Amino acid sequence: MSDSSERPPLAQAEVSVEDGIVVVTLTGEVDLVNADELGSALRTRLEARPDGLVVDLALDFLGSPGLALLVKLDLDAARAGVPFGLVTSSRAARLPLELTGLTDTLPLFDSAPEAVKSLRRDG
Repeated sequence: MSDSSERPPLAQAEVSVEDGIVVVTLTGEVDLVNADELGSALRTRLEARPDGLVVDLALDFLGSPGLALLVKLDLDAARAGVPFGLVTSSRAARLPLELTGLTDTLPLFDSAPEAVKSLRRDG
């Protein structure tokens, strides 16, 4: 029998501001259970119109609802005129993006400092 304590927690968010750009680092899992709530929280960050928004996907699991959330967030950021970037600091986050071809359409970076620098320069 499996011990439920072995399962990684649903997504946890740590927020910081670097050079005027909001960086949200996500750990844990993004799936059907929490994608809507997480999307609402990230859209609230966009509505504040920061100089930029970086989401660092330091996740253990990224399900299809999470992928849909990221696509919508990218569109919402473009509409709001907020520079946006994603950091794929975990293989568990990068692999689903690669398999779905989203690496070709979403603004991806290897690290949060790289993303902040790029968004700052573009702004």
